[in-house]
Amino acid sequence: MADTGPPNVDDRASDEPDDTFTLVDESPTDAAGDLVGIFKDGVIGGVAGAAGTVMLSAVLFVALNLGWFDSSSFGGLAALIGLGSDNLLGYIIFFGGGMTTWPLLFVSVQEFLPGPTLAFRGVSFATITWTGFVGAFYTGQSGLALVGYVVLSLVAHWAYGFTLGSVFDYFLERVDTRIGGRPRVA
Repeated sequence: MADTGPPNVDDRASDEPDDTFTLVDESPTDAAGDLVGIFKDGVIGGVAGAAGTVMLSAVLFVALNLGWFDSSSFGGLAALIGLGSDNLLGYIIFFGGGMTTWPLLFVSVQEFLPGPTLAFRGVSFATITWTGFVGAFYTGQSGLALVGYVVLSLVAHWAYGFTLGSVFDYFLERVDTRIGGRPRVA
């Protein structure tokens, strides 16, 4: 009876390709270069996120002065992680997330988002994140205040996303980076 199982590795001809995975040794300079690249990408993400969060905050400040946004929702963010209901501390946490967590997520998914440029993909990304914000930071507005809150919080997120994507685009043109495996810009 003939053996119908897969051929033994030793039975294969030497000219057949080997499909097994092998590790390639990296030199210490390659690894150091990777760390430098990762650090540069992190700084770019932090700068892009900070710029975007400043723009978002500016629009939220307008909504706050119109009575359509309540800054106590930042205090709720601080309380959520057990730091009391300090509005300033909550805003610092909010700002930190805007310059770390969201840029990292954006750069990870940006090539799957609609839009011809990183700036417009940032707007798509921000629209998605806004759906969580509008519910989480809602503080009981009704009537015109509710409409104003919804509209201005969406505009604030669009400002964030557009700025986030624009800053990433600016640095991708000028700095050798590893962000997103060279994102498609067109």
